[in-house]
Amino acid sequence: MIGIVKKTAAVLLTLVVLWAVSDRLLKAVGAYLVVDQPPERADAIVVLSGSFPDRILEAVDLYDAGFAPEIVLCREPENPGFRTLRERGASVPRIYENNVSVATQLGVPAASVTVLERAAGSTFTEARVVLQYLADRGAKSILLVTSKYHTRRAGAIYRHLAGGAIKVITRPASYGGFDPSSWWHDRMSIRRLLIEYQKLVLFQLYDRWKIEPQLDTGEAAREGSRSGTVWRYGT
Repeated sequence: MIGIVKKTAAVLLTLVVLWAVSDRLLKAVGAYLVVDQPPERADAIVVLSGSFPDRILEAVDLYDAGFAPEIVLCREPENPGFRTLRERGASVPRIYENNVSVATQLGVPAASVTVLERAAGSTFTEARVVLQYLADRGAKSILLVTSKYHTRRAGAIYRHLAGGAIKVITRPASYGGFDPSSWWHDRMSIRRLLIEYQKLVLFQLYDRWKIEPQLDTGEAAREGSRSGTVWRYGT
Protein backbone atom coordinates (compact mmCIF):
# COMPACT_ATOMS: atom_id res chain seq x y z
CA MET A 1 0.00 0.00 0.00
CA ILE A 2 2.81 2.40 0.92
CA GLY A 3 4.49 1.58 -2.39
CA ILE A 4 1.38 2.53 -4.37
CA VAL A 5 1.11 5.84 -2.52
CA LYS A 6 4.75 6.66 -3.23
CA LYS A 7 4.37 5.85 -6.94
CA THR A 8 1.21 7.93 -7.18
CA ALA A 9 2.90 10.86 -5.45
CA ALA A 10 5.88 10.57 -7.80
CA VAL A 11 3.64 10.61 -10.86
CA LEU A 12 1.70 13.63 -9.57
CA LEU A 13 4.93 15.47 -8.77
CA THR A 14 6.26 14.73 -12.26
CA LEU A 15 3.07 16.04 -13.83
CA VAL A 16 3.23 19.23 -11.74
CA VAL A 17 6.86 19.81 -12.74
CA LEU A 18 6.09 19.21 -16.42
CA TRP A 19 3.14 21.59 -16.25
CA ALA A 20 5.23 24.29 -14.57
CA VAL A 21 8.05 23.92 -17.11
CA SER A 22 5.71 23.87 -20.11
CA ASP A 23 3.81 26.90 -18.81
CA ARG A 24 7.01 28.90 -18.42
CA LEU A 25 8.26 27.77 -21.81
CA LEU A 26 5.05 28.74 -23.58
CA LYS A 27 5.11 32.16 -21.91
CA ALA A 28 8.74 32.64 -22.96
CA VAL A 29 7.89 31.73 -26.55
CA GLY A 30 5.19 34.41 -26.63
CA ALA A 31 7.23 37.03 -24.78
CA TYR A 32 10.19 36.69 -27.16
CA LEU A 33 8.19 38.19 -30.00
CA VAL A 34 7.28 41.30 -28.03
CA VAL A 35 9.85 44.11 -27.93
CA ASP A 36 8.56 46.94 -25.75
CA GLN A 37 11.02 49.84 -25.67
CA PRO A 38 10.38 52.93 -23.54
CA PRO A 39 9.09 55.77 -25.73
CA GLU A 40 11.28 58.79 -26.24
CA ARG A 41 11.19 61.94 -28.31
CA ALA A 42 11.43 61.11 -32.02
CA ASP A 43 10.98 62.73 -35.42
CA ALA A 44 7.94 60.67 -36.40
CA ILE A 45 5.53 57.95 -35.34
CA VAL A 46 5.32 55.23 -37.99
CA VAL A 47 2.18 53.10 -37.93
CA LEU A 48 2.56 49.82 -39.80
CA SER A 49 -0.28 48.75 -42.07
CA GLY A 50 -2.44 45.85 -40.99
CA SER A 51 -4.27 45.49 -37.71
CA PHE A 52 -6.92 48.13 -37.00
CA PRO A 53 -7.62 50.11 -34.82
CA ASP A 54 -5.11 49.01 -32.16
CA ARG A 55 -2.04 50.41 -33.92
CA ILE A 56 -3.43 53.83 -34.72
CA LEU A 57 -4.78 54.15 -31.16
CA GLU A 58 -1.27 53.58 -29.81
CA ALA A 59 0.10 56.14 -32.26
CA VAL A 60 -2.46 58.75 -31.17
CA ASP A 61 -1.51 58.16 -27.53
CA LEU A 62 2.15 58.75 -28.38
CA TYR A 63 1.30 61.87 -30.39
CA ASP A 64 -0.85 63.27 -27.58
CA ALA A 65 1.99 62.64 -25.13
CA GLY A 66 4.25 64.82 -27.28
CA PHE A 67 6.72 62.16 -28.39
CA ALA A 68 6.66 63.15 -32.10
CA PRO A 69 5.11 65.85 -34.31
CA GLU A 70 4.00 63.60 -37.15
CA ILE A 71 2.21 60.28 -37.76
CA VAL A 72 3.30 58.47 -40.91
CA LEU A 73 1.10 55.90 -42.66
CA CYS A 74 1.70 53.70 -45.70
CA ARG A 75 -0.97 52.63 -48.15
CA GLU A 76 -1.76 48.95 -48.57
CA PRO A 77 -1.96 47.56 -52.13
CA GLU A 78 -5.34 47.64 -53.80
CA ASN A 79 -6.65 44.13 -54.40
CA PRO A 80 -8.96 43.17 -57.31
CA GLY A 81 -12.02 43.33 -55.09
CA PHE A 82 -11.45 47.01 -54.24
CA ARG A 83 -10.84 47.81 -57.90
CA THR A 84 -14.12 46.15 -58.81
CA LEU A 85 -15.95 48.12 -56.15
CA ARG A 86 -14.51 51.36 -57.47
CA GLU A 87 -15.42 50.47 -61.05
CA ARG A 88 -18.99 49.83 -59.94
CA GLY A 89 -19.21 53.16 -58.18
CA ALA A 90 -18.98 51.84 -54.62
CA SER A 91 -16.67 53.41 -52.06
CA VAL A 92 -15.26 51.46 -49.11
CA PRO A 93 -12.63 53.03 -46.80
CA ARG A 94 -9.21 51.41 -46.90
CA ILE A 95 -7.26 50.67 -43.72
CA TYR A 96 -5.05 53.75 -44.10
CA GLU A 97 -8.13 55.92 -44.60
CA ASN A 98 -9.67 54.48 -41.45
CA ASN A 99 -6.42 55.20 -39.62
CA VAL A 100 -6.51 58.82 -40.76
CA SER A 101 -10.15 59.09 -39.74
CA VAL A 102 -9.46 57.74 -36.25
CA ALA A 103 -6.43 59.99 -35.74
CA THR A 104 -8.21 63.17 -36.78
CA GLN A 105 -11.39 62.34 -34.87
CA LEU A 106 -9.28 61.86 -31.75
CA GLY A 107 -7.76 65.31 -32.13
CA VAL A 108 -4.60 64.86 -34.20
CA PRO A 109 -4.36 67.81 -36.63
CA ALA A 110 -4.85 66.72 -40.23
CA ALA A 111 -1.58 68.40 -41.19
CA SER A 112 0.26 66.11 -38.77
CA VAL A 113 -0.85 62.92 -40.56
CA THR A 114 1.16 61.90 -43.61
CA VAL A 115 0.11 59.14 -46.02
CA LEU A 116 2.79 57.91 -48.41
CA GLU A 117 1.55 57.36 -51.95
CA ARG A 118 3.62 54.26 -52.73
CA ALA A 119 1.70 51.17 -51.64
CA ALA A 120 3.46 48.40 -49.74
CA GLY A 121 2.33 44.82 -49.33
CA SER A 122 4.88 43.54 -46.82
CA THR A 123 6.87 44.75 -43.83
CA PHE A 124 10.00 44.89 -46.00
CA THR A 125 8.51 46.96 -48.81
CA GLU A 126 6.75 49.21 -46.32
CA ALA A 127 10.04 49.79 -44.50
CA ARG A 128 11.79 50.74 -47.75
CA VAL A 129 9.19 53.37 -48.63
CA VAL A 130 8.90 54.77 -45.11
CA LEU A 131 12.63 54.92 -44.39
CA GLN A 132 13.41 56.70 -47.65
CA TYR A 133 10.71 59.30 -46.97
CA LEU A 134 12.13 59.90 -43.49
CA ALA A 135 15.75 59.98 -44.64
CA ASP A 136 14.90 62.51 -47.36
CA ARG A 137 13.57 64.77 -44.62
CA GLY A 138 16.52 64.34 -42.32
CA ALA A 139 14.79 62.22 -39.69
CA LYS A 140 17.08 60.61 -37.13
CA SER A 141 14.65 58.61 -35.03
CA ILE A 142 11.19 57.05 -35.19
CA LEU A 143 8.67 55.38 -32.94
CA LEU A 144 7.61 52.21 -34.76
CA VAL A 145 4.08 51.15 -33.81
CA THR A 146 2.78 47.68 -34.60
CA SER A 147 1.02 44.74 -32.97
CA LYS A 148 2.75 43.06 -30.03
CA TYR A 149 3.61 39.83 -31.83
CA HIS A 150 5.06 41.79 -34.75
CA THR A 151 7.43 44.10 -32.86
CA ARG A 152 10.58 41.94 -32.85
CA ARG A 153 10.58 41.20 -36.57
CA ALA A 154 9.38 44.66 -37.64
CA GLY A 155 12.01 46.36 -35.52
CA ALA A 156 14.74 44.06 -36.85
CA ILE A 157 13.73 44.76 -40.46
CA TYR A 158 13.61 48.52 -40.00
CA ARG A 159 16.96 48.59 -38.18
CA HIS A 160 18.58 46.41 -40.83
CA LEU A 161 17.35 48.55 -43.71
CA ALA A 162 18.09 51.80 -41.87
CA GLY A 163 21.72 50.76 -41.53
CA GLY A 164 22.12 52.83 -38.38
CA ALA A 165 21.06 56.08 -40.06
CA ILE A 166 17.73 56.22 -38.21
CA LYS A 167 17.11 55.08 -34.66
CA VAL A 168 14.14 52.72 -34.43
CA ILE A 169 12.15 52.52 -31.17
CA THR A 170 9.55 49.76 -31.20
CA ARG A 171 6.21 50.36 -29.51
CA PRO A 172 3.71 47.47 -29.25
CA ALA A 173 0.08 48.50 -29.53
CA SER A 174 -1.42 48.03 -26.10
CA TYR A 175 -4.94 47.69 -27.53
CA GLY A 176 -4.36 44.43 -29.43
CA GLY A 177 -5.68 41.02 -28.44
CA PHE A 178 -2.39 39.08 -28.37
CA ASP A 179 -1.36 38.09 -24.83
CA PRO A 180 2.14 36.57 -24.68
CA SER A 181 1.37 35.01 -21.31
CA SER A 182 -1.64 33.00 -22.51
CA TRP A 183 -1.48 32.91 -26.33
CA TRP A 184 -1.91 29.12 -26.50
CA HIS A 185 -5.49 29.44 -25.21
CA ASP A 186 -6.62 31.44 -28.23
CA ARG A 187 -6.80 29.98 -31.74
CA MET A 188 -6.09 33.27 -33.54
CA SER A 189 -3.12 34.00 -31.29
CA ILE A 190 -1.69 30.53 -31.97
CA ARG A 191 -1.99 31.13 -35.70
CA ARG A 192 -0.37 34.55 -35.48
CA LEU A 193 2.50 33.28 -33.36
CA LEU A 194 3.28 30.34 -35.66
CA ILE A 195 3.22 32.51 -38.78
CA GLU A 196 5.33 35.20 -37.12
CA TYR A 197 8.00 32.72 -36.08
CA GLN A 198 8.15 31.37 -39.63
CA LYS A 199 8.73 34.88 -40.98
CA LEU A 200 11.23 35.69 -38.23
CA VAL A 201 13.30 32.60 -38.98
CA LEU A 202 13.26 33.46 -42.70
CA PHE A 203 14.49 36.97 -41.93
CA GLN A 204 17.29 35.77 -39.65
CA LEU A 205 18.49 32.98 -41.94
CA TYR A 206 18.06 34.60 -45.34
CA ASP A 207 16.82 38.19 -45.65
CA ARG A 208 19.32 39.87 -43.35
CA TRP A 209 22.23 38.30 -45.25
CA LYS A 210 20.89 38.77 -48.78
CA ILE A 211 19.28 42.21 -48.61
CA GLU A 212 21.50 45.26 -48.29
CA PRO A 213 20.65 48.24 -46.05
CA GLN A 214 18.13 50.51 -47.72
CA LEU A 215 19.06 54.12 -47.22
CA ASP A 216 22.13 54.31 -49.45
CA THR A 217 20.93 51.89 -52.11
CA GLY A 218 17.13 52.44 -52.32
CA GLU A 219 17.05 54.09 -55.73
CA ALA A 220 13.55 52.82 -56.42
CA ALA A 221 12.19 54.40 -53.28
CA ARG A 222 14.11 57.61 -53.95
CA GLU A 223 12.63 57.78 -57.44
CA GLY A 224 9.16 57.37 -55.95
CA SER A 225 9.93 60.11 -53.46
CA ARG A 226 10.94 62.51 -56.19
CA SER A 227 7.75 61.75 -58.13
CA GLY A 228 5.45 62.62 -55.25
CA THR A 229 5.15 59.88 -52.65
CA VAL A 230 3.66 62.10 -49.98
CA TRP A 231 0.06 62.97 -49.46
CA ARG A 232 -0.35 65.13 -46.36
CA TYR A 233 -3.86 65.62 -45.00
CA GLY A 234 -4.95 69.17 -44.43
CA THR A 235 -2.46 70.81 -46.83
